[in-house]
Amino acid sequence: RGLSKLLMSELEQKAVTKGFRRLILETGSPLKASLGLYQSIGFTKIENYGQYKDMRESICMEKVL
Repeated sequence: RGLSKLLMSELEQKAVTKGFRRLILETGSPLKASLGLYQSIGFTKIENYGQYKDMRESICMEKVL
């Protein structure tokens, strides 16, 4: 239905208006639908950070705004 893409678009617009230059998120490798969503809207994988650094199932991603 496109609701997840619409919500993410709204979040991105709010971030831009607040001066953010990028968004960073964490998801898990078992969450195939979320990975597909994030990749389809321009997020790319980055090195795991913080508490996710040593978690094999964690996937960290970013999108430059």
